Amino acid sequence: MLGKINLDRRRFLSTAAMTVAAAQLGIVDCAKAQATGAIRLPSEGGFPSLLGATGWLNSQPLTAASLRGEVVLIDFWTYTCVNWRRTLPYVRAWSAKYKDHGLVVIGVHTPEFSF
Repeated sequence: MLGKINLDRRRFLSTAAMTVAAAQLGIVDCAKAQATGAIRLPSEGGFPSLLGATGWLNSQPLTAASLRGEVVLIDFWTYTCVNWRRTLPYVRAWSAKYKDHGLVVIGVHTPEFSF
């Protein structure tokens, strides 16, 4: 019994120590970012071409160059998918709320069935 208590205590203390260390590092990084005036995110690669799109609704065809400097949310959806139907109100709300702040929402229909 004593061994289990010591093991539980060690797990708790190591988790607490890692949490405190992570918080301290986060505070330091946040302070550095605030001091420089901007937070630099790592580059995950270039924006892919949109030339493969077969049709555009509610917009002229977009290009990677025309979207440069914008925040782009690409929403892959299927008309019959319940998960998509549940997220649609949120994506629409984000689009309405943040469109004047540079958010561009691109919905990509990925049909699962022929209908």
